[in-house]
Amino acid sequence: MALFKGRSSLLEVQNCALIKTAKERAAQIEKLEAELETLQPRAAQTEKLEAELETLQRRSAQTEKLERELQSSREKAEQQDNLLQAVQRRAERLSGEIERLTLERDFYSKRASALEEENRELTESATKYSVQAQKLERELTETATKYSLWGQRLERELARIDPDGAPARRFDAQQE
Repeated sequence: MALFKGRSSLLEVQNCALIKTAKERAAQIEKLEAELETLQPRAAQTEKLEAELETLQRRSAQTEKLERELQSSREKAEQQDNLLQAVQRRAERLSGEIERLTLERDFYSKRASALEEENRELTESATKYSVQAQKLERELTETATKYSLWGQRLERELARIDPDGAPARRFDAQQE
C-alpha cells in the first residue's frame, strides 16, 4: 500500500495542479469572455466603420472623378469662351466690312441709277436727233430729187431751144 500511497499522493499533487490550472484557465476564460463581450460591440462598430470607410473611399473616388470631369468641363468652357470671343471679334470685323460694303453698294447703286438716267436721256436725245436727221435726210433727198428733176427738165428745155450748145452746158460735163 505504500506504493499506492506514493502514487496517490502524486496523483493528488497532480490533481491539485490540474485544478489550480483549470481554475486559472477558467478565470482566464472568464476574463477573455468579458473582454470579448466588451470587444464585440467594438468589433461591430469596427465593421460598421470599415463599411463606412469603404463607402467614403468609393465616394472619394467618385469625387475625384467628378473633380476631373469638372476640370475638363471648365477647360472646355474656357475653350468655348475663347472660341466665342474669337467669333465675336470676327463678327465685329465682318459687321464693319458689311457696313462698308453696304455704303459702297448704295453709292454705286445711286451712281448706276444716275448713269442709267443719263443714258436714258442720251438715248432719248440720240433718238430725237436720229429722227430729226432722218427727216432732214428725207427732205434733202426729196429736195435733191426735185432739183435733179427740175435740172433734167431744164436741160431738156435748153436742148430743145439750143440743140447745139446742150452738150457743153451739161451739169456733169467737164469743162476743158
